[in-house]
Amino acid sequence: MSKSKLKDKALGLRSKGFSYREILKKIPVTKSTISLWCRSVDLTIKQRKRLVNKSRTRGLVGIKAIQTMFWKRRCGAFVEGVDMSKRLSDKDPEFIAGLMLYWAEGTKSNTTAVTNSDPRIINYMVKWFGCYFNVKPQQFSVGLHLHPGQDENRIKNYWSKLTGIPLINFRKSFIKLRGSGYRKNRLQNGVAKIAVRMEGSTYLLFKVLGAINGYLNKSLQEPIAPENWMSVLPYAKKITT
Repeated sequence: MSKSKLKDKALGLRSKGFSYREILKKIPVTKSTISLWCRSVDLTIKQRKRLVNKSRTRGLVGIKAIQTMFWKRRCGAFVEGVDMSKRLSDKDPEFIAGLMLYWAEGTKSNTTAVTNSDPRIINYMVKWFGCYFNVKPQQFSVGLHLHPGQDENRIKNYWSKLTGIPLINFRKSFIKLRGSGYRKNRLQNGVAKIAVRMEGSTYLLFKVLGAINGYLNKSLQEPIAPENWMSVLPYAKKITT
């Protein structure tokens, strides 16, 4: 078919209210060509409304597909964690110690992080993540909670030297206000929150939570069927297709 006939066909389809995407399925040219040919075609209000609704629907479908993909990856990471605990729980007490510390002191949603004032716990968890999940010190960020008057630079240097996390990875510290009702006992080195900051950190969280639940299910001798594992995460909303 000649180019002029293709153009006439495109104009005819556009005048009927077809979208550029729909026209492209019938005419083998580029989208820019279709746009150039059809830009002078006036659509009725009804036709414009149809195209807007179709675009919104397509956008929602795309978003839903992305959400479903991410959810499936998180479920996969959770199951990997369950399998990991099965392999290591009987022979590696240090792995179990880290799981229990994370269960007690770690975040359970949004990010993989541990908060504590005890330098032994923070140092242990940095090494634990490195040993079992290959997270390097430079892949952590650190946030400090301090009291007024404390030497922020000294405390940052203390935690950096202890953990090996570079000073550049320290975020702006939170300084508690005087008379704000916070405890008056000044912790010498404040409270540190270490958070994993790397690609895939969300999936790491699900892997850790999976390992914790795998160990608990085994030790309590109350196994959960694979299809019900995710029910132990009350904040998670499964995306249905």
